[in-house]
Amino acid sequence: MSEHQLTKEVTYKGNTKTFTVEIEQLPPFNPETMDKEKYDETQVVLAALARKKLENQKMEWVFNIEKTIQEQQ
Repeated sequence: MSEHQLTKEVTYKGNTKTFTVEIEQLPPFNPETMDKEKYDETQVVLAALARKKLENQKMEWVFNIEKTIQEQQ
């Protein structure tokens, strides 16, 4: 896994899937044109957005498993 990705393996009711999302990258920090505090805050926010995207993918996958189980009953 690179530092530009989040990867998580999830097992649910006998099913296993690995989720990977990219963390959006900022251009390299340039002190002449950028505020360091805002730059760091933006990096934190981009990582949080990637974690949320991964969580959404996981929940969608779990929902589809539950839907399949319900249809089989």
